[in-house]
Formats: sequence, C-alpha cells, structure tokens
Amino acid sequence: MVILPMFGVDFVAALAIAITSAFLAESSYHRGQQQKMFRQSNILRNQLEYSGREIFQLQSELSTTNTNLVLAINEIQRRDAVGSPAARRLLSRQEEAINAQTLAMETHEGRQDHTLDSMNRLLMMQANQTAKMQQTLVDVLNKLLHEPRQNVTMQDSVLVQESNTSAPTSTNWDSPTDFSSIVFAE
Repeated sequence: MVILPMFGVDFVAALAIAITSAFLAESSYHRGQQQKMFRQSNILRNQLEYSGREIFQLQSELSTTNTNLVLAINEIQRRDAVGSPAARRLLSRQEEAINAQTLAMETHEGRQDHTLDSMNRLLMMQANQTAKMQQTLVDVLNKLLHEPRQNVTMQDSVLVQESNTSAPTSTNWDSPTDFSSIVFAE
C-alpha cells in the first residue's frame, strides 16, 4: 500500500489492492489448513480401514477357534459323562476362555465405532469453523470498503477495526479524504 502511490497509483486504489491482497493471503492460508486436515483425515480413515480388516480377520480366526472349542467342549462333556475330574476342570477353563474372548471382541468393536464418530465430528467442526472465519473476513472487508474514515490496524493476521472518535473529520466535501489515520501493523 505504501509503495503503490510512489508509482502513481491512487491512494484509494492502493488501499483496495492492499486489502484484497490481505484477503487472498488469508484465504489461501485457510484453504491450505483445510486441505491439510482433509489429508490427515484420509490417513486416519485408511488406518481405520486397515484396522477394520484386521478385526475382520481376527473375528474369522475367533470363529474358527470357537468352533474348535465347541468341539472340544463336546468331547470333554462326553468324557465327563464317564466321570473324569480333570476333564471337568478343563471344561471350566475352556468356558472361561470363550467368555473372555467374546468380551474382548465386543469391547474392541465399541472402541472402533466411537473413534469413527469422533473423527466425523472433528471434521465437521473444522469445516464449519473455516467457513465462519472466511465469511467474517469477507464481512469485515466489505464493511471497511464502505466506511473509509476509521482507523484500521492489522495485527497477527487478524483485521481489527476501531472507531476514531477523537480524530477531527473534515466537513469540506471538496477536499480529498485523509487516509493518514489508517495504520497496518504486523
């Protein structure tokens, strides 16, 4: 904004170019952040799909193991009918193992569903926040374009507008507007 008037560009045009440049820079930064979040989301989604395939494989192995255990339990019950105390202890241990495996499988499935729900909520919140930030920046820039007689400062990439109640305003309509009170800072 300071350099353009030196090349003969009107101060108002230089101000408009500076505001547009700031808006475009912020917009591209937020777009980059959003794309980064989408890439991270895709990586996490791929990891969850890989985990889902592993869980499916574990479930099929568990099903095979359960089938084998049921056959073993039937054999033990057959032998138990004959009266073997060792077979009774083995049967008890086999039933405990089946119950523990079933409980572990149900717990793992619940955690996976919770993780997917959390990721979906996080993505939706990030998209909403980015859209709100971009809309706010557009509203501020539109307001600044319609109200050129206020102090404007830019700090930490956030546009801040302050009303200038103590600065004298010119009542002469023929004199050019004094933009010297507009300050941009980083």
